[in-house]
Amino acid sequence: MIEYLQSLTDPVAIIGLVASIIVLVSMCFNPSTRKGNLLMRGVNLVGSVISVIYGLMLGPLGAGMILLNGVLVFVNLIYLIKAVKQ
Repeated sequence: MIEYLQSLTDPVAIIGLVASIIVLVSMCFNPSTRKGNLLMRGVNLVGSVISVIYGLMLGPLGAGMILLNGVLVFVNLIYLIKAVKQ
């Protein structure tokens, strides 16, 4: 338990935690409305970008994080661009 609490003071761990919380919050928006979809995609985009940064800070251990969230960045951008054009 003490090791876990000490890990929360690590700046890299805090960045990863913040990114996860942002992605979680993005899932709380209702994507069935235009506004909700834009909010969900926009907030998720921010969380995914922070997750990519977190993965880069992890070095080789963050390769999966970088790949997954890098793809999510592009997916969210595509859907945001489509939604804004409508």
